[in-house]
Amino acid sequence: MKKRTSKPLSFKLILLLLPLAVGISLLLLALFGRPRAQREDYRAIASRAYDCAFLSMYPTDAYAEEDFQRYLGLTAFRASYCIPSLPVMEQYMRRIARSGNTITTIYLGIRPDRADPRELLAMIEKYPSVLFEVILAYPSLEYWAGLSDSEYEQALSAYSAFLSDAAEFPHTQVFFPGRQEWLIANPGNYETLWTANEAISRTLLLECTISGEHFITPERAQSFSEELSALTRKARSSPDSYPDLSDRRLVFLGDSVIGNYTDSASIPGVVRGLSGAAVYNCGYGGNSAAESPEAPVSLPGIARALVSGDLSALPREAQVYQGVSAYLSDYPAGSSGEGLCVVIAYGLNDYFCGYPVSSREDPLDTTTYCGAVRTAVRALRDGFPQAQIILLTPSYCYYYQRGTEPHGDGNYVLEDYVDAVLDLSQELQVDVLDTHHAFGVENGNWERYLVSDQVHPNAFYRYLIGRALLPLIR
Repeated sequence: MKKRTSKPLSFKLILLLLPLAVGISLLLLALFGRPRAQREDYRAIASRAYDCAFLSMYPTDAYAEEDFQRYLGLTAFRASYCIPSLPVMEQYMRRIARSGNTITTIYLGIRPDRADPRELLAMIEKYPSVLFEVILAYPSLEYWAGLSDSEYEQALSAYSAFLSDAAEFPHTQVFFPGRQEWLIANPGNYETLWTANEAISRTLLLECTISGEHFITPERAQSFSEELSALTRKARSSPDSYPDLSDRRLVFLGDSVIGNYTDSASIPGVVRGLSGAAVYNCGYGGNSAAESPEAPVSLPGIARALVSGDLSALPREAQVYQGVSAYLSDYPAGSSGEGLCVVIAYGLNDYFCGYPVSSREDPLDTTTYCGAVRTAVRALRDGFPQAQIILLTPSYCYYYQRGTEPHGDGNYVLEDYVDAVLDLSQELQVDVLDTHHAFGVENGNWERYLVSDQVHPNAFYRYLIGRALLPLIR
């Protein structure tokens, strides 16, 4: 007689335990199979209080939750996980809907190459009480230039389809900043091919949600698509070549056109991003070249501080102090001017204040525009005999009747200061960039180049100025 075995019992036990094992495996997969950032997001969704959320298919580390509160009055949850697809984004939406928070606005960062506009529309329609703000991904021009021909055509087609369909989405505003040359053509604006730096991300958030500059409408959709195509195709067929200036250092002296902008989209920032040069922003908002009783220090005094290393005349809270101090920290007073280029950009405030353009009796009269520039150039040449100096004319201004309203005892108009710089460049034998006339800014198109105050160059105008400086730097 054969001994009875326990195999049938073991088999039955396995059959009984199999569903339990599968269930445990699925539970473990659900709990731990997701990326850590996604699991942390899910915990935050369930535990935090917020009235808006930012979910994105491209990295959003540079977007600060505090900015939503500061500028938009919203308490935000920003997903830290870079969401790979719309189905995963829908999982986030379902969890947000179950969180118990009253959600007013959902911000979505969408990559058109990874999302079908019809699928996104289907998701949006499930939440009719929520306003959706969609920011289409804005990769750098380097990304577009690096694609193969087939990859490029597919990506461009995906963007065109999204731009065409998105304008019709209900309770949704769709924005696309990625066809702007000032943004995508400057490598300095980006941390990675897909990620803008913190300052630029903040700028884009405000431009999209407050000014609406990048808002897609049925009328704009076609032009946005054409701008993206033209810009990226040009970069692929005939890429711009900029000089390597990594061994050069540039000091920028100027008024608010320089000093009010300190990020990678500033004029110094554009120069650094395109050429690798070290730049020092020594601009001073509200400042003039000419000395006056109302100003603690003007261009001649700033030039003397840069040369001597004595910063006592510079206001500590101003950008000019930060810039000069940074330069002197790297190159103490008495250092050689070899490799140095000083850019001087003054004139708008001299015009606004009506300061005299020049003096026949004393060409070095620092209470006049020309006398102040001459004095500053002389001080810089004495301190840095090997340095290059570049003068910039005052940029175009639509304010004060397009700069034609007479100011001061001499009834000066803005063109008087522009012409003075052009004359001084020849007299002093220095390089010059005519920022007033060189870029086609005129009465009929000024809104494309100036911010809303009708005075300061916008990011596109600043990009053009910074780019045009590069060929002048020896």
